[in-house]
Amino acid sequence: MALSPVLSCFLLWSLVSTATAFDITKILNQYTDYTVFNQELSRTGVAEEINMRTSVTVLVISNGAMSAVTSQKEGSIADIMRIHVVLDYYDSAKIKTLKNETTLTTLYQTTGSADKEQGFITVNKENNEIKLGSAVSGSQMSARVNKVVTSVPYDISVIEISSPIIPNGIDASDPPSQSSPSPSPDQSYSTPLHPPSSSPSDSPADSSSDHSSSANTTAPASAPSNESKQKPIYGQAPAVPSPSDADVDADDDDADAPSDKASSSSRKAIVSGIMLLASFVASL
Repeated sequence: MALSPVLSCFLLWSLVSTATAFDITKILNQYTDYTVFNQELSRTGVAEEINMRTSVTVLVISNGAMSAVTSQKEGSIADIMRIHVVLDYYDSAKIKTLKNETTLTTLYQTTGSADKEQGFITVNKENNEIKLGSAVSGSQMSARVNKVVTSVPYDISVIEISSPIIPNGIDASDPPSQSSPSPSPDQSYSTPLHPPSSSPSDSPADSSSDHSSSANTTAPASAPSNESKQKPIYGQAPAVPSPSDADVDADDDDADAPSDKASSSSRKAIVSGIMLLASFVASL
């Protein structure tokens, strides 16, 4: 059966009204004491996340106490704002029924970024006061419930607390829980930077230098002739002639010896001839 136009419009209006049951920005605009808190909700986008919920409690902080939040690193502010959004409705009557050590879930827990108990807060009652604090072990119950500002039954409640709730470790400036120990000075310099000269780990350059010095010291100033054919130490050519040159010189000496004997015989023959000629002349 087809729905009448009037019924269709009513259902559509109901869906839209349910989807936008409240606007946290408009609610807080009515209170000047929470201007900074309202601005941070809008700037970080947490206001849109709140408006998508159907039953929440916003723990607002006055302008004077917000400096503890705005002074944090930029990456931590949005998560701190989410911690001040409880995923359930608590008005002035319901909050009084909470027992000590009651744990409440916050919007930060839904992000998946919360470490251990960072996404939860704990409620305690002391001397007719309701105090809140992070559920992280060792956290103090420093925030006190001042008053219920406003509420839309079962949809949203706004409660003022005395100070912000900032879990340990949520600030990016906090040191990590575990860190590798730095090496001690004794371990850092246990190995000498320069080994002693007598160590067998001397550099090749030093060994070559020592070898060259030893060779220069023990070698004679001029090598004997029978060692002149050995390869020089420094790659220079020997000063003595090569074997082929020596053979040529020897051959030249052998060739000159007969010529000297022939010259001597010729001189003797000439002298003898002169003497015979002189004797012949004298006999005339």
